[in-house]
Amino acid sequence: MAAAGWLPGILAARAAEEPARVAYRFLVDGTSGSAVSWSYAELYERASAVARFVEPGTRVVLALPPGLDYVAALFGVLLAGATAVPAYPPASRRTTRRVSAIVGDCAPCVVIAESCEAVADLGVPVIVAPVGRSEPARRVPDEPPSAPAVLQYTSGSTDDPKAIALTHANLVSNCRSISVRIGEDPDRVGVSWLPPYHDMGMIGTLMLALYGGWPLVMMSPGHFVQRPSRWLQAVSDYRATISVAPNFALEMCDAEDAVGLSSLRHLFCGSEPISPAALRRFQERFEPYGFNPAALIPCYGLAEATLMVTARAEGDPLRFERLDGTEVVSCGRPASDVQLRIVEPESGRALPEGEVGEIRVSGPGVAAGYYQRPELTARTFEAGILRTGDLGYLRGGELFVTGRLSDLVIIAGRNLYPHDIERSVLATDARIRRAVAFSVPGPTEERLVVMAEVRRADELAQLEGRIVAAVTADHGVRPSDVRLVRPGAIAMTTSGKPRRRHTREEYLSAGTR
Repeated sequence: MAAAGWLPGILAARAAEEPARVAYRFLVDGTSGSAVSWSYAELYERASAVARFVEPGTRVVLALPPGLDYVAALFGVLLAGATAVPAYPPASRRTTRRVSAIVGDCAPCVVIAESCEAVADLGVPVIVAPVGRSEPARRVPDEPPSAPAVLQYTSGSTDDPKAIALTHANLVSNCRSISVRIGEDPDRVGVSWLPPYHDMGMIGTLMLALYGGWPLVMMSPGHFVQRPSRWLQAVSDYRATISVAPNFALEMCDAEDAVGLSSLRHLFCGSEPISPAALRRFQERFEPYGFNPAALIPCYGLAEATLMVTARAEGDPLRFERLDGTEVVSCGRPASDVQLRIVEPESGRALPEGEVGEIRVSGPGVAAGYYQRPELTARTFEAGILRTGDLGYLRGGELFVTGRLSDLVIIAGRNLYPHDIERSVLATDARIRRAVAFSVPGPTEERLVVMAEVRRADELAQLEGRIVAAVTADHGVRPSDVRLVRPGAIAMTTSGKPRRRHTREEYLSAGTR
C-alpha cells in the first residue's frame, strides 16, 4: 500500500480497497458520545471537493480549527498538487496576528477557514469549509508534484515567522521511519488531542495514521486542556494502542483521572525537554490501572527533519543518566534511515561517545531548507546535514538530549541548561505558573536571571528567597536577579515553550536593578 509513493496516492488506494473502513473519528465535545466518523471513501470524496477549488502549484493557508474538515482540507490541498500551509485558527488577537504574518510571508492564493469573517482582514480569497463531497475530479498521478507539500512554520517569533519547506518525499520518509519503529499491528488504533497545525500533530498522528492504515480518534487541544481525563477516557473507550503527548501533558494527568489503559502499547513523549521525574510519576500513577511502563517512548525530533529523528526501540529499557548533577533520559536510537553525529559546534569535529556536543542529522527526512530564507538555510543546512542547534551525547547508540546551544547559560565555566533551572523554580511553590531562566552580561562574567509567573502576589519577598535557595541548592549557582511577574507576562511560542531570547531582550531593554 505504501508503494503508492505519496500520501494522496495512499488515500486514493485505501478509498478504493477499503472504502467503508473508518479512517478518522472526531470527538466534537471531547467525549465518545459526540463522535463523528469518516471512512476512507468519504474522506477521499471530501478531499476531492476541496481540491476542485485549489490551483496546482499554489500555496493554501489552512486556518481551520481541529476536526474532520481540517483533515479534508489538508489532504485536499495535497491532492490538488498545491502546498498546504498549516496555521492556528484566528480565534484571538495573538493567533490573528500569527496568521496575518504567515499570509504576509508566504503570499497564498487562498485561505481555507470556517467563515469569511474569520479572515476578512487578510485580503486573500477564502474557501469556506466544509465544501461538501465530490467524486474524485481526476486520477491521482503516480508521482508527486515538485512543489513543496507543506510549509511548516516554526513556533518562534510571531513578527518574523519562518517556514520549513517539506516535500512529499520528506513526509512519506518520516511516516515510514515511525512505522518501522512501532512495527506491524492489525489492531492499531490511535488517539490524539495534539493541534494539527504543528508537526507532531499533523505528521505524527494525521499523516501517520493514513500511511499506516489505522483509525485515528481526535479531539481538540482545548478539550484536553480543560479536562485532561478526556484524553485518557478516549484511550480507554476506543482501546487505543498508540498515542502521543508532550512532557507537560503527562504532568497534567492525575490519578483521579485513572481509567483502564492496558491497551496502550506505544505512548510517544517528545516535542519539549523530557523530565525523567515526569515519566516516573506517570508510570506510578497509572500502572495500577493497567498502564505498561514499556509503552513509554521518549523521542527526539524537530520540524527541520520533518519530525522524528530518534525514539526508544522495542525491547530497549528506559535509560536514565546523570550529567553535571542533572538526570537526563535517553531519547532512543536514530530511525533506520537517519544518520546522527555529535560534533564540536564550531569546528564540526566528531566527538567521542559520552561527550556533549551539537546534534547533527542527515537522511531523507531532512528538509531542503527554509522557504525564501537562503541565508538562514545556508547556515542551518550544510550539504544535506542539519545543524539542529540542540545539544546532546551518544551512549551505546542512544541519544541523550541535554539542551539548546543558543540557550546555554555558561557561568564560571559551567554549562547550565535553562529548562533544568526552570524545573527547579516550578517545584519551589505551587503558585508559580511558568518560569524562564537566562543569562545576561555582568561586570566580570555572565549572571543568571530567573523570571516566574505567580498566581498570587502575597509574600513575594519570601518566595523570591525560596527560589534563590532552590536554584542554588540544585545547580550550584545563585541567581543574581529573580523577577516575579503576573500570569501571562512570560512570552511563549505557539507550541507552549518559553521564548527565552525574547524575554532576555525585553529584560535587558527594560534595565536591571
